Formats: sequence, structure tokens, C-alpha cells
Amino acid sequence: MRNSLLPCVALLALSAPPAWAAGISLGWNDCPGGATYSLTKTFACDTNLGTHTLVGSFTAPAGVEAMSANETAIILQTNGNALPDWWKFGAGTCRSASLSGSAAFSSAGLTQCLDYWQDHGVAPTPAYDVNFGAANRARIRELVALPAGDPQIGPLTEGTEVYSFKININSAATVGPGACAGCGDEACIVLQFINVLQPPGTPGGSFHLTNPAPAFYAIWQAWTNPDPANACPAVTPARQQTWGSIKAVYR
Repeated sequence: MRNSLLPCVALLALSAPPAWAAGISLGWNDCPGGATYSLTKTFACDTNLGTHTLVGSFTAPAGVEAMSANETAIILQTNGNALPDWWKFGAGTCRSASLSGSAAFSSAGLTQCLDYWQDHGVAPTPAYDVNFGAANRARIRELVALPAGDPQIGPLTEGTEVYSFKININSAATVGPGACAGCGDEACIVLQFINVLQPPGTPGGSFHLTNPAPAFYAIWQAWTNPDPANACPAVTPARQQTWGSIKAVYR
């Protein structure tokens, strides 16, 4: 799925953006405060129908004059020794077509946060890296972008909570013939960063947001398995990364 991001690679040729204290958030169904928002998603794993949606958002820093794209990275870890088949997506995997990205918010009935994209945002199939750093981990990388010259490209008001992306995980191959094992496994899902990108040459450059808001992670089923810190977010790799290393993972 790496090639799905290639059309947007030009957006990465930007000056090194500063770290910023604006918060990033992740949850199920909506951004924090929304009527359907939830930290934990509990699924009975008894149907192949339906979709489970992770929503990412961020608090806008000062200086965003022309947001053209968002890059994001999420680390997922399950509670077993290895990533189960239910959590494997991409060509040749058990649930090859069960992961998708989206930038549709208002049209999907979500209005809690600012819908900057207004259905203009293009969201390719997320890149999904199985066994990223450990046998029971995976990494999800998503890029939402506006076409060059789109009239939707504009400023953000500092402090506004803005919808960034949606990750849709459907329930296909959960039960019945060909079912993929592992739907009931617990999982900790942590948003590592959101890069707020502006076109090259925009004053102020772009912004690498890592500061975790209270809701920067989401849980699938529960998180009761003992881990090094007995807390979901602590099981994922360290969040601090250089801008060069972040750009490298998109090449």
C-alpha cells in the first residue's frame, strides 16, 4: 500500500517544521466531546457487517495560513505475542480490503469539530505496516490532501479543534467461512503525530504536532493485559522523532 501515497510525495518537500504544543486527539466515531465519541470500542465479533471508525483531530496552532494536507502516523499493538489475522490488512492478508481512509465529516453527520476539508480532501488507502517494531504491532500511515490550487486551501484560527482524518475498519471476515481469527483480541491504538502541511513557500512553513491531548489514544475491546507500564499509551514506541526520519517513512 506504500504506492498509494506516491501522488502526494511532493507535499513533503517542505522546510523543517517546528514542534508545537497544540494537542492531537484520537477516538472512535467522533472527536472528543461529540455525542458518539468513545475512548473504547467494544465489538461482539458476531457479524461481518458494519464499520468501526477512528477519528483524528488537532488543536490548530498559530500561523496556519494555507493548510493543504495532513500526514498522520498511528501505532497499534494487540495484547498477544503476535498480531492476529483480523488485524492484518493489505495485499495477501486475511482482511486485505478491510482498511480505508476518509476525510468526510459533515456529510457523514459529524459536526463537533471544524470540518476544514468540506469533502474536498483526498484520502488514499492508508499504508499499513505489519509487525512494525514488534510481532504484535502495526503502523497506520494516512495522508489527507487537497488538490493543488483548491479553493478550500486557507487559514485556521488558533485554538480551533479541527477534524484531520478518519480510519475505517470494516467487519468483513469476522464470522463464518473464511473468518480471520483475533477480532476479540484487545488492542491499544496510539496517535503519534499529525503534520499540518502548507504549500512550499508559505510563511511559517508546516507544523509537526505531537503533544498528546487527553484523548490521543483509543482502545479496541479493552486493555487489561499486563504491560510494562500497565497503561495503553505507554506500550507504544517513543513519540519523539526527527523531521528527517518522519519524511523517510513516506518515501
